[in-house]
Amino acid sequence: MNTAKEWAGKAIGWMAEKAEGFVDGVKKAWQAVKPYVGVIRLALQNAAKAMPIPWVRTALVALDTALGALTAFENSPIAKKIDAAIKWSIELAKRWQAARKDAETAAQDQMQEQAAADVLGEEELDLAKRHQETFRFAEREVVAEEQRHHVALASAINDFEIAKADMAKAVDADPVDFEHYLRLRATQKLLNMADKTFRAAQSMEDLSADDLFMVRIASDLIKDNPELSAQAAARLDRLLTERYGKALQPFVFEELVASWAKRAEVLEKQWELDNRAHAKDSMLLKNLSLAKEIQSELSADEASMLSELEHKVPQAKRSLDALAQSQRDIQRYVGAAEGFLQLLEKTPEQLEEEERDFLLDDGPRVGKLLIECAEMNLPFSELDGEDKTLVNDFANAFRKEAKNRMKDLLEVTA
Repeated sequence: MNTAKEWAGKAIGWMAEKAEGFVDGVKKAWQAVKPYVGVIRLALQNAAKAMPIPWVRTALVALDTALGALTAFENSPIAKKIDAAIKWSIELAKRWQAARKDAETAAQDQMQEQAAADVLGEEELDLAKRHQETFRFAEREVVAEEQRHHVALASAINDFEIAKADMAKAVDADPVDFEHYLRLRATQKLLNMADKTFRAAQSMEDLSADDLFMVRIASDLIKDNPELSAQAAARLDRLLTERYGKALQPFVFEELVASWAKRAEVLEKQWELDNRAHAKDSMLLKNLSLAKEIQSELSADEASMLSELEHKVPQAKRSLDALAQSQRDIQRYVGAAEGFLQLLEKTPEQLEEEERDFLLDDGPRVGKLLIECAEMNLPFSELDGEDKTLVNDFANAFRKEAKNRMKDLLEVTA
């Protein structure tokens, strides 16, 4: 089981790393998923505006009280920085409270406009990131244990706004590669989880150190140079397993499956559209050719059209075949990646109960074949019959579940 999981992790990690050329490129995949990611982003912004946040009032009092305890010990530059950082977070919390009141009376279209405007601008984002550095330093070097939770809360409020703003910029700019896309989606999901926690909390005591840690990780993951230590990754892995039912690796890489599945769906619809046009042109070509045989001579317009179709129809057929091949290739990798994810997500007992224990034997072999195909630049069609059948059967077994995962991830907005 451990060997099989190791190969599954290696295969799907490799697929993510090499995906730029492996499955149609991130830009095309991004165009397929961007409408859904944008809707999820707007849903998060609206939820944040409308959330009931009874804990904010007590947090404001606690943070204001903490200011004196944290900074009275010295009149130094770092004390002044901590003072400014906490005051900044208090201001953000007051904005949340004010936004909540505004949302109670605002119409839906006004809420959407206001939610977009509530994202930090460049100047405020730069300020927030400077305060973030102060919070990180204070937690490591300055703050006493009894005050640490107050500082962590102030830091989390700031981190949440930073992550929201950086995510908005990333969505607008488009990801540069699949690794960037995966970080963007992981950030979205973590912020969504944090938002639900904030909404459910009745008091500051309902927000644990782990809750605040999740917000910090979201803020760190979306950075241009992401920060995630081995210790933080292990903690995040534990929390995701407990709360989300998924370990860190499948939590991140399932987004790869979803983006590819959406791209395959887009290609399938494009093929259907192009094929209808091709069928119409093919029928017209057949009729004009038959008319020419019967009449010996066509009108000038008909002759011109026949000449154009004689070139256009074969070219369109080649394009259709290439499009179909591309769609099948992506669909194959989607199914294989879904199989690898299930191998990572499930226990041997679950696999046996679902009659999917073949994953333990076939998963590593399929992973090796896909990696070898790409590294040796070997077309799938050149695999021997047994290997080709194995990969196709493996991928087809998980095609439906890959599509369901895509719908769960991309088409559920709240």
